[in-house]
Amino acid sequence: MKRTLFLSIILLSFISCSKKEYNDGWFDIQKNYADIPKKKYDYGDNTKSSKSDNNESADLSKVDMNNVIEIKERMFINQCNDIYLNPDDYRGKLVKLEGIYDGFTDEKTGEKLNFVFRYGPGCCGYDGVAGFEFNYNGNIPNPQDWIEIVGVVEILDIDNYETIRLNAISLNVLDKRGKEFVAN
Repeated sequence: MKRTLFLSIILLSFISCSKKEYNDGWFDIQKNYADIPKKKYDYGDNTKSSKSDNNESADLSKVDMNNVIEIKERMFINQCNDIYLNPDDYRGKLVKLEGIYDGFTDEKTGEKLNFVFRYGPGCCGYDGVAGFEFNYNGNIPNPQDWIEIVGVVEILDIDNYETIRLNAISLNVLDKRGKEFVAN
């Protein structure tokens, strides 16, 4: 009898400690990020090209403008990951996506880097990001603006490391925001 009572108490303690619901009110994802102060960046002259001599720029005359790969909210992270994991399948193809704009200036090189992204699951809640660096020679939006980008996928070789960048052919700041936090 003591053994059964002991096992029952142990099982009840395990059940009460395992909480599988992550957003039932005790953890407000939106609130955690709303309190982060907005950063200020120096964008300066954005007409400089950030292309390296080792990297090929996308030839827009070879791009099929009628065949656009649209990255939607529902599979945002998965589609971005597929491009990073299979870059040769996407090289020179046109990609369209929406997300949050942010950027910064590399202190060492002075190069201005622009990003479009959405928040996703990470190690400690929704602290991960998914999206792309992009190159654009037009007007750069303000940090945290919701943007739509259409760009050609480029594969860059930086210090023997391949990465992806979109050579943007259009950038629009949108009034209606999509989901900033995505799961897939």
